[in-house]
Amino acid sequence: MPIALLTLFMGALALWMARRVSRDIRSRRGWPTVPGKILERRVGDAMGQGRTYMPHVKYTYSVDGKEYSNDQVYLIRRTGNLADVIQKLVDGLPDPVPVRYDPKEPKQSYLLVNPMGTVWIVLGFGILAVVMGLLQLLVALGK
Repeated sequence: MPIALLTLFMGALALWMARRVSRDIRSRRGWPTVPGKILERRVGDAMGQGRTYMPHVKYTYSVDGKEYSNDQVYLIRRTGNLADVIQKLVDGLPDPVPVRYDPKEPKQSYLLVNPMGTVWIVLGFGILAVVMGLLQLLVALGK
């Protein structure tokens, strides 16, 4: 029974995360853009183990005459992939790069919207975990 409850909890957490990420993407992808200048671009090892790599791009941009700098590439910051995929992404960024910024707090910015595939994977995992947890719970209660 504890495993069934843990599975249910993990599924519910995944569903909550999918909803939150989806809401964040929808609410922030409409932020205005300004041209930004790339200062540095490279691929960084996210975990230090050579499995997942993150884009590292430092850029500056100006909003209403005030200069800002940031390094957030994706809207959802911790998005990684294989080294060659990230290298292609980093090399393909134009200069000047379009920077999306929060009109209420311009120091918050990003370059790319996360693919919705991320949301679908987390949502699928959550649904699967909830169904498996419910089945485990029914089996445990039926004994």
